[in-house]
Order: sequence, then structure tokens, then C-alpha cells
Amino acid sequence: MNGRERLSLALNGSPTDRVPVAPFLYYNSIYEMFDYEPRIETFFTPPDFDPIEKFIEYCDFFGFDVLHTLGSVWDFWVANTMMDQSIAVSDENWDVHITDEKNGEDELLRTVNIRTPGGDLRHIEKHTRTSKYLIVSATLEYLIKGKEDFEILRRFAPPADRMDCQLIERARKAIGNKGLVDANTHGSFNILGLFRKLEDILTDPLIDPIFYQEMVDYFILRLISRAKKMVEAGADVVEVAGHWTGHVGPKTFQKFILDNENRLVSAIKEFGVPVIYHNCGDAAKIMRFYNDLEIDCWGYLTPPPHADVIVEEALEVLRPSLTLRGNIDQITFMCQATPQEVEEKVRDLLTLVKPRGNWILSTTDFFFDGTPYENIHAFAEAGHKYGQY
Repeated sequence: MNGRERLSLALNGSPTDRVPVAPFLYYNSIYEMFDYEPRIETFFTPPDFDPIEKFIEYCDFFGFDVLHTLGSVWDFWVANTMMDQSIAVSDENWDVHITDEKNGEDELLRTVNIRTPGGDLRHIEKHTRTSKYLIVSATLEYLIKGKEDFEILRRFAPPADRMDCQLIERARKAIGNKGLVDANTHGSFNILGLFRKLEDILTDPLIDPIFYQEMVDYFILRLISRAKKMVEAGADVVEVAGHWTGHVGPKTFQKFILDNENRLVSAIKEFGVPVIYHNCGDAAKIMRFYNDLEIDCWGYLTPPPHADVIVEEALEVLRPSLTLRGNIDQITFMCQATPQEVEEKVRDLLTLVKPRGNWILSTTDFFFDGTPYENIHAFAEAGHKYGQY
């Protein structure tokens, strides 16, 4: 059974020969292996290095089934690119001016000013090199500060699907039968955090639910149009980010988020691909509602101390048909444990979950720089050894 078959069956809730070994991976791991130091401006698409091809070499080196998370639109609007690039380009009634201030090669302050017939908008973000191989971003000033900003955006913003899916196309071409292209997108709640402060989106449903729902309705349509284009470009799986929902309580999730997430997930599944729901944070109080989400898989069951998911409780609460992925801590454990401890952790986890089935062995997010390769080898080898059904 090749990686593509194994992962496809696992995400479909069907029997496999063994538990797939497919940790969530990010650019920094690939750059570290090949000692490539990216520049801030071209972190996602370096002109002299191909992270798409090297991702597969990385997986082959450790023996991973390939869930190609770089086959996405990271360069356009997900994760480190805090600004939605479709609105960072001038269009009719949408005049964009971008100012960059660099502090050497390790910091970039970017200001995006937008002029429209209805008023002006501004977004400010900071890009920072946190290690030789990783660059992260944080928004300092959000585009939607109030209702009037949202109205300007809704009236004049360019189409959402005006995006280049070349990373997806390249991953689909490179991967063959080794695995699946896993394109990442935002959920109906997470997308709001790209445009508005987290404290605002946490209180909007309670203070002004009509305004909140208007924003969600607008962005869901944009998310659906983008998912369609990603699938057409070659995405085999769509991973929907929902980690900021871990900040809300169960009542808020059930009343204001659940149905909206299902609208999005249902629409994506109409394109013929499975959906992974990405919550790598707190989920203990809301994970029972995942039974009502039309998702095929939930990652990443992050345990204490970095989140609050107890895997035994998750197995009791979640429907058996839901494929699960994760639960191995890469923040502390994978960095500090011995290879023997890693093997034992994987062995114990797989012994626990194999009777249920529908499991993908993974960390709770991407490896940190400096994670000992001996530990990553131990993780993969234990997955193969103890993951046989």
C-alpha cells in the first residue's frame, strides 16, 4: 500500500495496513535539513531553492507518508502572510500603497494603505526572523476596526479567488503516489482573525451578533471560492483552521460557530475532497461538538501542558468514524526526550488508539528548529513498528 492509498483510506475511515505516519510539517524543517536560510521577502517561494520538491525528500529521509502541507497558498493569505494578498493589490476603486521598512535581514515592518470611494483602510504587520530557518509575522493594526471598515471592504474589495495556486500545482506534480496534497485554509471563525483583533471577534457574537454574522457570511463565500480553486489546482485534502475557536466556551461554539463551520465544510466536501479540521490548541470543552461537524479528520489533540486535550477522554467523546491525528508534543517532548522515550511514547499511544482505528500518527504541529533527528527517526520508526494493524 503506497502513501497515497494509505492516507486516502485513513481519511475516509477505511482500514489500512498500518497507521499512517504523517506529522504536520512546515517550511522551517525543510530549510533546516538543507541548511537554506530564507529571506523575509521570499520565504514561501525562494528563487534559488525548491521547498516543494525538498519536502518530499525530507519525508523520504524519515520514512513519512507525505501529507504535503507546503502544497497550499502560504504565499497568498495563510499563516505567516497575515495580509490577505487579494486585497493587497490595486483594483478598480481599490488603490493600494505598500510601504516596507526593513531592519537588516531579520525584521520587516509592512504598512498597507488602501483608498476607496467609501473611505480608507490600513493594515500594519511585522515580519520577524525567529531562527535561521523560520520567519513569523504578527499583525499590529487590523483592517477591520469597526463596522464602517467592514462595509468598505464588503463594497470594494477585489474578488477573493484572484490567487496563484502554483504551490499546489507544483506539489501535485511532485508527489506522485507518495501521499496527498494538503492545502490549508481558514475556518469561518479563524478568517475573522485575519482582519480583526482576537479580543473583538471573541466578543462580537455576544455584543453585536448581527454584525458578527454579516462578517461570517461575507467571508464564508470568499473561503468557498478559494477552496474550489485550490481543489481545481490539485489539492487532495483541504485543512480548515479552527484553532482560535479554542478560546470560546461550549455555548458560544454551539450557538455562533458550529453551523457556520459546517456551511463551509459541507461546501468544500462538495468539491470531492476530505476535510481536516485544524485545532492545535485547547479543545477539551468543545470537542464533543466535532461529532456534529461534517469533517473527516480532527488534528491535533494537543495534550497538557501546551493545551488541554486528554487523549483517553477524546476517544470516549468522539465518534469512531472521525479520523484523528496528532497528540505527540513537538514543543517540549520531541526536543528534550531521548529516542527511547520517543519510541515508548509512540508505542503507548498506538497501543491505545489502534483498537479504535482511524488514526494518523502526527505531532501536534510542526517541528521546532533543532529537534534532534534521532528523535524524529525514533518517532517514524516506532510508527512503522507499532502501527501495523
